[in-house]
Amino acid sequence: MAVVPQEALGRRDRLGVGAKLYNSGIKIWVKTFGCRVNQAEGDALKAALAGAGAREAEDFDGADACVINTCTVTGEADREALALLRRVARRNPAARLVVTGCLAERDPRAVLAAAPHAEVVGHAAKAGIPAMFGCSAAPAGMLAASPAGRSRAFLKVQDGCNMSCAYCTIPAIRPELSSVPVAELIARVRALAAAGVPEIVLCGVRLGRYLRRDDGERVDLAGLIARLLDAAEGFRLRLSSLEVTDASDRLFALMRSSGGRLCPHLHLPLQSGCDETLRRMRRWYRCEFYRRRADAYRAAVPEGSLFADVIAGFPGETDAEHERSLSFARELGFDGLHVFRYSPRPGTAAAAWKAPAPAVTRARAEEWRSLDASRRDAHADRAVGRARVLAPALDGREGVSEDFLTVRVPRGLGRGLTPVRVTAREGGALVAGPSGS
Repeated sequence: MAVVPQEALGRRDRLGVGAKLYNSGIKIWVKTFGCRVNQAEGDALKAALAGAGAREAEDFDGADACVINTCTVTGEADREALALLRRVARRNPAARLVVTGCLAERDPRAVLAAAPHAEVVGHAAKAGIPAMFGCSAAPAGMLAASPAGRSRAFLKVQDGCNMSCAYCTIPAIRPELSSVPVAELIARVRALAAAGVPEIVLCGVRLGRYLRRDDGERVDLAGLIARLLDAAEGFRLRLSSLEVTDASDRLFALMRSSGGRLCPHLHLPLQSGCDETLRRMRRWYRCEFYRRRADAYRAAVPEGSLFADVIAGFPGETDAEHERSLSFARELGFDGLHVFRYSPRPGTAAAAWKAPAPAVTRARAEEWRSLDASRRDAHADRAVGRARVLAPALDGREGVSEDFLTVRVPRGLGRGLTPVRVTAREGGALVAGPSGS
């Protein structure tokens, strides 16, 4: 999908396509919804615009131009993006409005219904958004460093998914598997490290399917990580969501041997802990396989944390299947869960199937969230009295540990990675002092 032509939208170009807008310090507001891939692409866009002289607007009301990077993984994601578009169109109709991302790709007509003057840009044309404003094109793969001062950067290394899960629309929107060249990623990592970014999060739609050839050699995700860690010092890597079938022993070995430079943290989507439900979901593994990989990870990286996604109320899920799924998750002892209520997505197989009543789905989601809360509490409790290494977050009064805990540091943190000792939980929050305390 390309940019929707101006004449097709019936809009007046208030700011002038191709004008050197950002050289005059125009104010831009960029909002990104959704996953870490989207966040990486949104950060790249901000960096490209700022590099051309744009100023970041505090909110859309005061912006000369707005760019909305949408998500469509759930119905709620659609509703949030469309509600924002209506607010922007109503409260700042003079602003130039560019809409991109997965919802823009899947349903541009819904975008135009919410904001008729919007310019809709699909994934294939997304890297050209800066050029629409007279700026240089965004880096290949939308991989620019995060904005200045950010303590964490999202680095998109892979795009696309060719699987056919019954509930997911993303393969229809990003169907083509692609991986960013190794040399380009090494250059990005070196630039981020030189800028003092302490934590770089590698992300992709199907991250574990990273595959390139470099100097005639086949490089998979583990090979890429080894090269990136050798490229520069002073930073650590974290993996975003990874399918369990891509969680290899080589990755575990890298975590164990990296001295903390590859965070001992895995997020492996489960979706259901019941084989019957997994079959209907058209997931390609079963619970026993997931258990074996989780056990292998814990054996190789005993200090590591393990998180998962789960879907409550999938079509056809019975009370007994829900209970089996919960029981499986309890047995595995996750450190945290991301809970989603099933949301029918147009064009997917499951959209035509009968889902549980909304009240049943809500009740099941609450059970999952209760389990999540108890597992996160247990994860935090285990950290008290132990050393952790923090990357700063927010204003430097909090940090994120290697095993994905948020820790408050009363004296504040510097810009780099800081060793601390977690001393207590106060009001549910972890608190740390210097590493020697």
